[in-house]
Amino acid sequence: MSQKKRFTEIDALRGLAALAVVLFHYTMRYEERFGTPSGGFSEVFAFGEYGVQLFFIISGFVIYMSILKVKSVSDFAIKRSFRLYPAYIFAVVLTFTIVSIAPIDQLKIDTMPALINLTMFQDFLGAPRVDGVYWTLRVELTFYILMGILLFFKVEKNVMWIVYSWLAFSVGIQLMHSVIDNDTSALIREFSISSFSHMFIIGMMFYSIWQHGGSLRYYAVIALCIFYDLFFMSTENALFTALFVATFFLVIHNRMQFLGSRVLVFFGTISYPLYLIHQNIGYVIINKMHELGFTHPIFTVMIIGATILAAYLIFRYVETPVQNALYKIYKGQRKPSGKKKIATD
Repeated sequence: MSQKKRFTEIDALRGLAALAVVLFHYTMRYEERFGTPSGGFSEVFAFGEYGVQLFFIISGFVIYMSILKVKSVSDFAIKRSFRLYPAYIFAVVLTFTIVSIAPIDQLKIDTMPALINLTMFQDFLGAPRVDGVYWTLRVELTFYILMGILLFFKVEKNVMWIVYSWLAFSVGIQLMHSVIDNDTSALIREFSISSFSHMFIIGMMFYSIWQHGGSLRYYAVIALCIFYDLFFMSTENALFTALFVATFFLVIHNRMQFLGSRVLVFFGTISYPLYLIHQNIGYVIINKMHELGFTHPIFTVMIIGATILAAYLIFRYVETPVQNALYKIYKGQRKPSGKKKIATD
């Protein structure tokens, strides 16, 4: 399977995951938070929240691949920043502005915490989030920090040592929390990302399989991760993890070529801005539509369509040009020291 084809199909999976999360938030989650139906289909899309798990598996694959290609920790950090911040900063400003003028107090935060959100480190600094979906960014950033540490000590290629150690550490954190079960142990479990570490490990293992073949040891680790999910999370969680593992297996063995369709690739292309802007802005719009009496499911579909359009516009006119400009500057600064192509994934 070529690298280009791999990225196309995995990006399509990312797009499907983002769309699943949007559908979950606009139906089930909206009804839970506001106590009013959002146009039906809540039970149909109740499992959309598990799309986040697929995000983390994909990150494990892509980010582990990235650290094997970059030159240094600073190179890795700069490229990740270029990838994440343009769309994110725009989304923070847009969401804060719209929520601030909307009559939904439970979504509002003060200006200073909103400014802290621009750093993307609001969870680490104890500030409330401009949008609730930003919680996954803390998990991702923690994973990036871990990968940066591996890169700094030049042990990033020792993948089996990494995943065994990380999984054992996560088991220890989970057992500690199950025994102590207080606020401190819960905080340690949260910021150690022990509830999601196995997802990243699965992604790392699939990258290793893609690069080196289907060694039994890689599949053994994936199986351990599913059992970890079953033991420490829930049966439902483990079933979805197993489903995503099966899907990834088919992708890397070129058995899901339909993911290369233009429609699915489009959703993969806009998945990041779609994820960033959909929740609170969507809640504001749904709430206003309900006030006006527009509660039929077709109006929820229209809001989803509008959100997809907005995500595309952000991708086309904010994310892409800003990234291109930043990469051009960075590449120009690095040119005298080498001509190695900059990986943007």
